[in-house]
Amino acid sequence: MTDQAAAERIRQLAAEIRATPAVALEGRGRGLVLVAGGARIFTNAYVLVHVLRHALQSELPVELWYFGQAEVSPAMAALLEPLGVRLVDANPVIAATGAKVRDGWQLKSFALLHSGFAEALLLDADQVPVTDPAACFDWPDYVATGAVFWPDIVDLRGDNEIWSLLGLPARRAISLESGQVLVDRRRHGAALAAAVRLNEAAEDLYRLIYGDKDTYLLAWEMLGAPYALVPHRPYADEFMLVQRDFGGNALFQHRTNAKWQYGGEQRKLFGFQHEAACLAAMAELEQRWSGRAFTAPDRSVRAREMEQQLIAAGPFVLESGDEPTFTLRLGPHAEVAEGRAVDRRHWWVEDDGARLRLVLTGGDRPGYLLQRGDDQIWRGQRHRVPIVAVSLYGAPIEAPAVSATAPGLVDELLRAGGAFGSVGVTQRLVDALGLVAAVTPGVRERIAGLAGLEADPKVADRLRELAAQITPPSPLSPVDRTLKFDIGYVRAEIPE
Repeated sequence: MTDQAAAERIRQLAAEIRATPAVALEGRGRGLVLVAGGARIFTNAYVLVHVLRHALQSELPVELWYFGQAEVSPAMAALLEPLGVRLVDANPVIAATGAKVRDGWQLKSFALLHSGFAEALLLDADQVPVTDPAACFDWPDYVATGAVFWPDIVDLRGDNEIWSLLGLPARRAISLESGQVLVDRRRHGAALAAAVRLNEAAEDLYRLIYGDKDTYLLAWEMLGAPYALVPHRPYADEFMLVQRDFGGNALFQHRTNAKWQYGGEQRKLFGFQHEAACLAAMAELEQRWSGRAFTAPDRSVRAREMEQQLIAAGPFVLESGDEPTFTLRLGPHAEVAEGRAVDRRHWWVEDDGARLRLVLTGGDRPGYLLQRGDDQIWRGQRHRVPIVAVSLYGAPIEAPAVSATAPGLVDELLRAGGAFGSVGVTQRLVDALGLVAAVTPGVRERIAGLAGLEADPKVADRLRELAAQITPPSPLSPVDRTLKFDIGYVRAEIPE
């Protein structure tokens, strides 16, 4: 039984929803919307998109929403971008709208409301489609109503007090499974906005319904909006739901309790399709990524320049007193590309103003700390028991200065500043890019190049306008070049 205060809040919310004017949404084209922040869910999203592109030959555009760099690091973003995934950091969009969205369940309806697509198919990241889901947009039931939902294996009971609290006739209704939602945003802006409002009240509503799934049912019912319901319950066992199309054919394999695990054994499921393609995607992911949403601490421009030189100069040989030498290659975005181990998954260069130090780490504390000598050899210690001296050597470091025309700091700033979202460009972002342009060539060119690749014309125009606004300040002095930029990286305490 809902307490009196919560019941009154729900009734008031229902009255506000009904009194809110209809929302006119814009968008362009058709596409998939994923909410997939954090290493665990990202792993599943990578498999999903990889299968779409390679096994199903799907060209459907994809948006992936997440909560900041703590959930999707630059290395993770770089893995998805070649697969045609447009990354949207939800944080600046939430801040601009004032929405009360804090978790992934709430973010799903919010992402649908603010997506750049005119027509969107929301998919949970732990899905693997059987066929190209682009065909869903041409279903007659979808064309007629502008919205399609799929049934869950349970029903919303008639004696659930949510009906009366929202002013709806009580009835036993098929509960909706929100692992997939198909909607024409232009036709259902008001219902999507209502779903977001219901999910914002999660503290009250989730006690009566399970997560976000029935917020769509209730929102559409409250506004009398049309929708179609697939007339077939899903195939289900303890590990997977298989949702079907209107003809009863298997369409979405939802691995609810058998998610793909980075570095772990993958559960085999009876009748599961495209397993070989999924395992190939996992093997590629584990080879190219550390499995962690890691973002290096703030660094000076001088430190970043050295990082670019180390990337270009590899591979190196790492030598210690108690184990055989091995090859180490330092990759972009703080990832150890070759020679990865539990205490050397990530790396960066730190600058204390007088010297540069190379840091290798596998977790919260450094695994190795090294400094470069005049002979181009990096020497230091391994900071795990037993502590031993180590050295890193290889080809001489001869590489051009870092250029902003390559993916890197500029891309990170644009994502963190919300340039790819629906909010716009803040003066803070313009100022930050202007500061970078003072010490790094090609900033305008990089932004203009991204505008040329952007499918959303509004975002492309915004990037071109941003490039035109950048006016680098006077060149910084050598001392100024050691200053660190505060752009929201996770800071790390490095012991002496």
